[in-house]
Amino acid sequence: MTIRNCMNCVLVSERRGVRILKENGYNAIHSARNPCSKALLEACDEQGMLERKRRKNKMGNRKEQNGQIGRKKHRGLIIALVIVLALAVIAGVNFRLLRTLYYNNVDPQKDLTGYEQWQGGTTYAHVPYAELSENQYLNLYIPDTESPAPLFVLVHGGGFILNDLESRQAMLMIHYFRDHGYACATINYRLAQEAPFPAALEDVKAAVRFLKVHGDVYGYTADRVPIWGESAGGYLAVMASVTGDDEFMSVPFIGQEEQPDFVSAKVDAVIDYYGVMEFQSKADRQADFAKNGIPGFVYEIANGWLSAPLKGTGYESCEDYWLRTDVGTLSQEELQVYLPSYYISKNLSAAQTPEFMIYHGLVDITVPPQQSARLYELLCKTVGEEHVTYETCPQCGGELIS
Repeated sequence: MTIRNCMNCVLVSERRGVRILKENGYNAIHSARNPCSKALLEACDEQGMLERKRRKNKMGNRKEQNGQIGRKKHRGLIIALVIVLALAVIAGVNFRLLRTLYYNNVDPQKDLTGYEQWQGGTTYAHVPYAELSENQYLNLYIPDTESPAPLFVLVHGGGFILNDLESRQAMLMIHYFRDHGYACATINYRLAQEAPFPAALEDVKAAVRFLKVHGDVYGYTADRVPIWGESAGGYLAVMASVTGDDEFMSVPFIGQEEQPDFVSAKVDAVIDYYGVMEFQSKADRQADFAKNGIPGFVYEIANGWLSAPLKGTGYESCEDYWLRTDVGTLSQEELQVYLPSYYISKNLSAAQTPEFMIYHGLVDITVPPQQSARLYELLCKTVGEEHVTYETCPQCGGELIS
């Protein structure tokens, strides 16, 4: 007899039966109105024993299952802990790499939307400064000022193989300086795909000379000429400043024949943003980055944007492509004629030098910061530290002015 089969008794489920009996007492159930109450009680006692046994077995099985789950969780926790400890060890050994990757991925980007609708002056677009190539032109941004604005020259970067005069970094500088009273001239030059070294350098020097004699035409003053460049543009800006008027001057500027006197390409100040100051072999470049905690594979991944233009050229680096030679095979004597260091030592002195301002982000993963540090040391030795300003940005990478 089961509880559910007793029609005259309180219908009590297997689990509820014992509880109800305990709550109501034996007499509440064993009464004249419930002739089957005694049988019910006996059945409940028997059923209760079975229930308790079943629960005991269930609890035992649950404990065993929980133990298995616990052991699995424990093993998983140990594995996770081992992974975390391994990452911690890696982070401890190469904390600078993690820091570099972090800052190169969270660097805030200034929004340039709306800057093309400039209402503060006059824009002259695609002004040719030479006639050897359709890419020899510049843009001028002349602010509305009471007197002619001072000239500020800008040279874009891009590894000698990418970008143009409207590159993001150049436009950031233009927007700032034109709004602060400077006449900004941004130079376009021939890239490596069109012409190898020294074409881009000769273009920049021709553009500087053109700008010097056309101030009255466009409404700026070129009494003093500062030049700014970033990355490859930093190289071109520095080289244009440290080479002589008898070096890399084969490109005539438009209007040159009309000038009564020789027009020099010399400038008065150089602002170098993380410029490429050395054409390094792959091993030398990786050695510099290794000192910063950056493995070679990280450099290759981070600079994959430079690989596409090199496909089919037969060259592994943009410097090789621009020079049309493998830098790693050159002797020091052969290499030096391409480098600013050679011309700084050859042409500059404390009495004859432009002012230098060098800026470099310490988490740069394209141009090793050591290149700017070595440039600073050489300039201090050659022209004196009073003519050189050198600043670094610990959390800045290749977009120092983003």
